Amino acid sequence: MQEYIVSKRLFGTHADIVLKDVDPLLAEGLVEDADCEALRLHRMFNFFDPASELSLLNRDRSRTVSPEFLLVLSKALELCRRTEGAYDVSLGKQFLQRKRDEPVTRVGCSYKDIAINGSRVSLTHPDVLIDLGSIAKGFIVDRMAAVLKDGGAVSGLVDGRGDIAVFGEELLDIQHPRDPKKSVGRVRVKDEGIATSGDYNQYHETFDDCHILNRQPVSSVTVVAPTLMDADAFATVLFVVDETLRERILAEHPEVKALIITPDLLLKRYNGFEVSA
Repeated sequence: MQEYIVSKRLFGTHADIVLKDVDPLLAEGLVEDADCEALRLHRMFNFFDPASELSLLNRDRSRTVSPEFLLVLSKALELCRRTEGAYDVSLGKQFLQRKRDEPVTRVGCSYKDIAINGSRVSLTHPDVLIDLGSIAKGFIVDRMAAVLKDGGAVSGLVDGRGDIAVFGEELLDIQHPRDPKKSVGRVRVKDEGIATSGDYNQYHETFDDCHILNRQPVSSVTVVAPTLMDADAFATVLFVVDETLRERILAEHPEVKALIITPDLLLKRYNGFEVSA
């Protein structure tokens, strides 16, 4: 038995899979199964693929969607409501403008213009363009990890470009938001997901002009949660709500552990988030 490490093309870059104490022949088959599942789901949620389920809904404005799509969208809309619209997955037009370094223009829509009736989703305002990038990646990586575990892998992780689903236990470094060669500490993750949103990943000229819409004065947010879908979404949610609402949301979700790093590099820990040197 040995450690098995492989990288697969995914999310416009790659996802790394690490399996521990597993026979290499078994690992190879498990990884291929996980990769097939990831590609299937990525084709469903890919904002930039005109043939994806997400893009077809954005184009047609009303469609019957798959159970997986409905699950992720419903979770996203729940968080939109809890954040009073600070987190809003209807703002895909503004996301595209930010991605292209264009001026971000006002839109007249909100998450309230996304209607669900059974398995049918309708977009009721012309400005709505759904973007699920803040939550779908976590869901996809969770499903990859589930395929690996269901196939017999006991311990390992799936790293989807910094958003990591851990099965077993790992001690992981948290990147310093201003020096990529440094860490602010390490966190122990056991059968959980961990995700970080930071102003240093995608920005234009200054950190203040980062890719995150409606951002608050925060440099990075790291979240550990029971699933990576939750960790992925809450990392963005906690970036865009003010401190009062942030504390209320975290009080309502004691299972979500968070580390907030302020622009002056002050570390704020919530719900028992522990950082070691």
